[in-house]
Amino acid sequence: MAHSLRSKSKLKSKSLKRKSVFQKYDDEKRKQISEKLKENIEKQQKVKEYGNDGNRDEDMVVEHPEEKKISTSGWRDARHLNYKKINKKFKLNRTHFKK
Repeated sequence: MAHSLRSKSKLKSKSLKRKSVFQKYDDEKRKQISEKLKENIEKQQKVKEYGNDGNRDEDMVVEHPEEKKISTSGWRDARHLNYKKINKKFKLNRTHFKK
């Protein structure tokens, strides 16, 4: 019979792999993350000490060219919409009698 994922033998083998095989990759990743965080903290401290050196996004003015407005009103060219358009004309021209 097959072992479930929660069986003791499977759990033991997974923990051994985690400790021996994958541990070095985990350590490398943690080291990279810690170095990145240290660099980020140093940058933040420099900004606090010396200011932002005028490189603010707030001061920059970006001009956007005016885009042509597209009209979305009116009938579209889909077959089912053309069908609805034709049938709507017929419905409007009919006389309606109340019961």
